[in-house]
Amino acid sequence: MSLFKNRLRQYVMLNIHVSLALVSLVLLTYHYTGFSVDWVYVVFAGLGTLVAYTYIKNVPPQASIFVAVKQVLKQSPIWIHFLGLLVLGLASFFNQAQEWALISIVMLCLGYILPGSKALPAPLRDFGAVKIIIVAFAWSGVTVLVPMLSFGHTVVDLAALFIAQTLWIIVLTIPFEIRDSSKDQLRHPTWPQKLGLLRVKILGTFLILSNIGIHFWLHLGQYQWLNQSISFVDLPYLLTMGLSFFGLIMAKPKQSFWYSAFWIEAIPIAWLVMICLL
Repeated sequence: MSLFKNRLRQYVMLNIHVSLALVSLVLLTYHYTGFSVDWVYVVFAGLGTLVAYTYIKNVPPQASIFVAVKQVLKQSPIWIHFLGLLVLGLASFFNQAQEWALISIVMLCLGYILPGSKALPAPLRDFGAVKIIIVAFAWSGVTVLVPMLSFGHTVVDLAALFIAQTLWIIVLTIPFEIRDSSKDQLRHPTWPQKLGLLRVKILGTFLILSNIGIHFWLHLGQYQWLNQSISFVDLPYLLTMGLSFFGLIMAKPKQSFWYSAFWIEAIPIAWLVMICLL
């Protein structure tokens, strides 16, 4: 492997790429809603994603809380723990609504990786049909809900943005599910395992069209929030939906390391780059 590919693989494996993808979505939310960027939150979201993904990857399947904490402390690099403390410090700058939303997202992530009560003896990531929705909720919460709560209470247009973002994140997650469909041994099948390759791609296409429909509804209705117009409909948005559709259609179980881990996760970054260029 060339030196460049080796460094690029490290960039992906250290969760830097996925963190930049999430930061891109946060910046896009500020851009399209017309509010000034809260750079404290942007840094918090980026570093928080880096820390969370590192910790989650180091939690063994079916681990108890004690074992999970022990493995996280042992396996994670020391600099990740320092970043975790910094993230906790940055959280003190947010308002109460944002803090409660973040606590809810953290609890959702804990339920994703840790077994719960006797009624739910397995972590939510063992339930294939549910885990993709949990991931989408967490991403939409961090990239849409929490940053917008700094400007007031939730309204219809915020709910619509949250739903649209959730549907789109699910589409971006499907190629990962397709990639892992032959390896995942879960309590309940994932969407590709349950529906099959063709049906899950048809479902993903429907979700993209639903996302576009919601954004056109917001655009044509000229909804305003605190005297700020909200509309995602422009050329970069439409090109991004086209890239998402192409990435969904071309996904297959035997894909290269780079297909989902780099190219699919690069779609939010490409969207932000198009905004800067166009």
